[in-house]
This record gives sequence, structure tokens and C-alpha cells, in this order.
Amino acid sequence: MAVINKIRSYSGLLIAVIGIALAAFVLGDFFGYSPARGGNVDVGKIDKTKISYQDFEQRVSEQLEGWKMQTGNQNPGSQEIFQIRQQVWNTMLRETLLNGEMEKLGVEVSAEELYHLIHGPNPHQVIVRNFSNPTDGTYDPQQVLGFLQNFDQLDANTQNQWMMIEQFIKRERQENKYHNLVRQGYYTPSLLLNREYQDRNATADLRYVVKRFDAIADSLVQVSDRELRKVYEENRHLYDQEASRSLQYVAFPVFPSEEDREALRREILDLQEEYANTENVQTFINSSSDERFNPTYFSQGQLSPELDSVMFNSTVGTIYGPIVEGNAFVMAKLTDVQFRPDSMRASHILVSYMGSASASPTTTRSLDEARSLADSILGVVRRSPARFSDLAVELSEDPSAQANRGDLEWFRDFEMVPEFSDAVIGAPVNTFTTAESQFGVHVIHVTGKSTPTKKVQVARLTRNIEPSNRTFQSVFGQASEFSAALRANKNFEEAAEEKGLSVREMEMVREMDMSLPGIDNPREIIRWAFDEKTKIGGFSQIFDVDNRFIVATVTEKREKGIPSLDQIRDEIMALAIREKKYEAISAEMTAALGSGNLDAIAEKLQLTPEQALEIRFNMMNLPNVGPEPKVVGTAFGLQPNTVSQPIKGNSGVLLVEVMNREEAVEPEDMTATDRQLRSAFSSRVINDVFNAIREKANIEDNRTMFY
Repeated sequence: MAVINKIRSYSGLLIAVIGIALAAFVLGDFFGYSPARGGNVDVGKIDKTKISYQDFEQRVSEQLEGWKMQTGNQNPGSQEIFQIRQQVWNTMLRETLLNGEMEKLGVEVSAEELYHLIHGPNPHQVIVRNFSNPTDGTYDPQQVLGFLQNFDQLDANTQNQWMMIEQFIKRERQENKYHNLVRQGYYTPSLLLNREYQDRNATADLRYVVKRFDAIADSLVQVSDRELRKVYEENRHLYDQEASRSLQYVAFPVFPSEEDREALRREILDLQEEYANTENVQTFINSSSDERFNPTYFSQGQLSPELDSVMFNSTVGTIYGPIVEGNAFVMAKLTDVQFRPDSMRASHILVSYMGSASASPTTTRSLDEARSLADSILGVVRRSPARFSDLAVELSEDPSAQANRGDLEWFRDFEMVPEFSDAVIGAPVNTFTTAESQFGVHVIHVTGKSTPTKKVQVARLTRNIEPSNRTFQSVFGQASEFSAALRANKNFEEAAEEKGLSVREMEMVREMDMSLPGIDNPREIIRWAFDEKTKIGGFSQIFDVDNRFIVATVTEKREKGIPSLDQIRDEIMALAIREKKYEAISAEMTAALGSGNLDAIAEKLQLTPEQALEIRFNMMNLPNVGPEPKVVGTAFGLQPNTVSQPIKGNSGVLLVEVMNREEAVEPEDMTATDRQLRSAFSSRVINDVFNAIREKANIEDNRTMFY
């Protein structure tokens, strides 16, 4: 049973890593899209392989379930859902591209290989991790055998999780074989090996002067249209871009009005009499409050200061409020006062029954049978207390008992389920008792308690302070007036100024962005911005996003590929100005080259020579200058005591002189250098190979049509 529970504990991680869909579950409207809206369009196409909406959502649902199991959070937000979709897309992209390559090469994993990875003397780490002894961490192959012998009796969920483990192991092995084929093709000829050794170990002592580009003010440089166009043609490939949009928007936030707050306060006051007289406070709170009943007993200082002072000085049944806490009205009722320890220590033996949270798929014991077994164990440990830990290892269905022998160590009052804590509090230290919870029937040995202190149980009738429908309609009316002004005026900024509204801007918004400055859930806005019907200067419908209404306009469109000169004019102008500065400084330096050595040249140029000692070819930085790989490369091609021609660097124009150069003494055995190069290559294989395949592939991403 512990093995099954352990596999379940890893299943969230496995699903997140593997992403292999084995169950059909389309999330549909939960994710805000119905496939019918997109007709028969697929989510994507990778070369000739189509990714259907159904297949994609099937994988997303598996990832989502894994995320829930791993985090314990059953309510993922829009950001989490977006990240899961992104992971699924990347996984399917990788699988499809690598599948094509491995199929061409015939890279497969045989049944015998898979058998050895699961049952062999050196099993896969996933198998080792899931079938290790919880006490000492040693791998137990008999657990694997026992698990598989009972495989047909396991529930479908556990069987599916095991199948995912097998598929993950097989897939990883297949990809490792493919990548190893690439690694084994690596070879460095001796000439290149020697060159690499010299580049790493040969040194040069340099002197140089630099005149920085900022020594000439930009305002003094004139660039003609022809020169600007020439620089654009030479450098436009550097600006290859994703499709993007620039937006402006006006937001109309919806806040609760004073009338909303007062109406909500009166609504809570109207419940006060029923609250005071109800016999079942928990049911009343769960049906009337925005927060469920919390059975916790609070120590002094754990409540808000206002409630703390009232509840610790009142009688049971006292009602106080409503008061404002955070963004909610709260009416509190003192439901109980007890003297309880802050911390306790206990051991337990858990007896599960069919339907309990700790039950395994093979559990057939009824609740009455569990109670009977727990009573029997209770009788044994009361007669022989020393047997408790041995019985915990033998009988407890809490997996941790194998390691802790039932000892839960010290825990705080609220850390256990209430039934368990109440049973421990109600029994003296060094005595035994039983309790029932959703996990099963507990046989408990109370082993320690701190000194009891006064604690209070407080029921909180909570109502979040939210805008009313009337307030929403009022703010929507303001947004509608602004839209009407746009239809009349057509100028977004002028219309906003007339209404006294603040215009916000968003630059370089990409098609698959999930968050924007100031907007948490902007997908509908982005989809509108990228719709082919949306024109520059056109304004949107009124979007309802994050408790506010938003009206937007597209101010610029940038399509995928090389941008036009107008779109990157500022960047190209900066390059053109730098080019003109280089020409001017280079001419000045060239004229000074006949003045003699570097010191004489520097004096004529009114520059100060600097030096850099023991520079290696594979180094990039020059002291007091920064990254200048072109200067370092030029220096290693110069003869000693020779001044270079002007070099266009990153920060300015430089002249360099080599004072001394020391060639490295190459060892007879270059194995170490070869090993370093091979290791560096090997570490890049997985990413570099995939990136190379992806660049050559024809990838069609239609996700924005769905999400």
C-alpha cells in the first residue's frame, strides 16, 4: 500500500514532466473558448503533423491535474493555466520534432531494453525513487515485482500513472540514444585542438588608447536620408522581430460606493438576530458567509486587535460588529472558550476503511470493522504500552509509520484535523484513546502537552465589500460615454483629455503575452489587437477586465520579420550617428599614425595610453573600457611594437599596440583539452540540436485563435 501511495505522491511531478495524455477531458468553457468558435482550425501544425484542439486540451487537462496534485491547489489562476498551456505546447513541439528525426534514423527502445530499465540490476531512477525502503532508502526490487503482480487489481488511476512512468522511461531512453548519436559524431582535428589550446593559454601585453563615441555630441552629427537608408540595409537583419502591437487604453475602475458599503452593512445587521439564536453556528456561517466556518481555537494576540480585546473579555454567545477587516465586513460571535495547550505530541496507528481518505484501492474494511480493529489495538497497547511502536510499523496505514514508528512529534493545535487534536487534548499524557476523522480511525498515544492557555473559538460572518450592480452600471455608462466620444471624435487622446481621463500605453505587446502592465488578464484585449480586422487608430469594444472597464486603441503594428525603417528609425539613427563618429575619429587617428610610437600618437590625439597585461584570445574585456572582442582579436594578429589601424569598438575607436606576446607551450598529450571541448559540446547537444531542428521546421501556431 505504501508503494501505491508513494507513486501517487510523485504523480503530479511525473505528469508535469512527462505531459503524456492518457485520459480525454476537454476543459472547454473553463478556459474561455469553445472549439466551435474556431471552426475546424487546429491549435497548431508542425511540418505535416497537426495538433488538434481536442488533443491539445487533453494534454492540458493532464498537466492541470498534475499541477493540482503537486501544489494541493484546486483553483488555478489565469497565470497558472497560461503557463500550463505554454508547457504543453513546448512539450508537444519537442516531441513532434524529435519524433521525426528519430524515426528517420530508426532510433527505438526495444521491449528488452525497457524491461531492464524497470527490472534490471541498474533500474531507472524513477523506479528506484518509487520503490525504495522508506526506512533506510535502499532500493527493493521485490516491491516492483509485488506491485506488478497485483497490477490488475489496482484502480484505473494508479494503472494509468504507472503507464505514464513506463512511457516516460522509454521516451527518455529513446532521446538519450538519439543525442548520444550526435555526441559520438564529435571530433576535433589536431590542428584545431592546438589552436584552441593556444587561444586559451597564449598571452599578450597590450597598450591602447581609446576615444569614446560620446566624446562627440550627437547634435553635432548630421546624417542624410541616403546614409540612414544605407545603415538600415546593412543592419536590418539584426532587428528580426516577433509580431507585436503598441496599445493605448483608458481604464474605468469599479469601486464599491458608499451606498454599496452601507447596504452591505445593513444586510449583515439584518442577520444578527438569526445569528444570535441559531443552534448550529457552523451551518449558518457556511450558508451565509463569504468564508467558511473556521473551528480553530485562537490564542490571545492571533485575532485582529479589536476582536481580540472583545472576545477574550466576553461570555460565550457574545456578538460583535460588523467591523471592517481588510476588504470585508465581519460580524464575530464567541462560540467557545477553552484552556488548550499550544503544542502537543502524540503517536498514532491509523486504521483505514473503505471510503476514508487514507484507504488504498484494495481496502474492503467497513467503518464498523475499522472501529472494532481499533478497539482491539487499543486494548493491546493499554495492556502492553511498549508494543505501540512495533504495532504502528506493522498495522498503521499511515505511510510515515514505517519511518517514524507512529510518532508524529510535536504539533500545534491547528495543525491536525480537529477530531485528532480534540482527542489528544481530552486525554492525559501517557494514556491511550481513539478518534475518528476523514482519514480513518486513530489509535492515539498522548506523549506530551504544553501548559494550557485560554483560547477562544470565534465564528466570523464575513461579507466581502464589492460593487453593486448599480455601481457597475454607472461606471459602464461612463465607459460608454467615452466610446461615444471616440465615435464622434476618432482621436483617442483628445477624447480622453476632454473627459479628464488618463491614457496608458503598452509597447511591444506580443501575441501570446499573458500579462500586461496594470492588467492581469488581458487575453481578450490582445486577441482584439491582433485581429486582422483591427486597424491602427481603431478603438475597441468595452472590455470587462479585473473589476474595471477598458477601452483600447492600437497605435502601431509590427509584423513578424524585418521591420520597416520607420519602425526602427531611432535605433538605425543611433547606429548611423555612431558610424559617422567612427569615420571622423578614425580619420583623426589615421592622420596621427605617422607621429611615431603610441605615446607620441596619444599625445597628438590628447589621449592617455592604458595597458592590459596577460590578455588571452578568448577574453573579451579591456580594463576601463569593457567588452571589446574585436580589439582583442586584432591584437593577437599584430606583430609586437606595431600600432594597429583604428578599430571600431563597442564604446569608441581604439588604437592598440602589442608590447609582448607569449605563445603557450603545448603539452605532448592534448587529452585534457580534447576532453574539455568534448564535454562543452556534449552539454550543448540537447538544446542546440532541438533549436536547429526547430529553426528548419515549418511551425504554425494558432493558439491565439482559441485562447
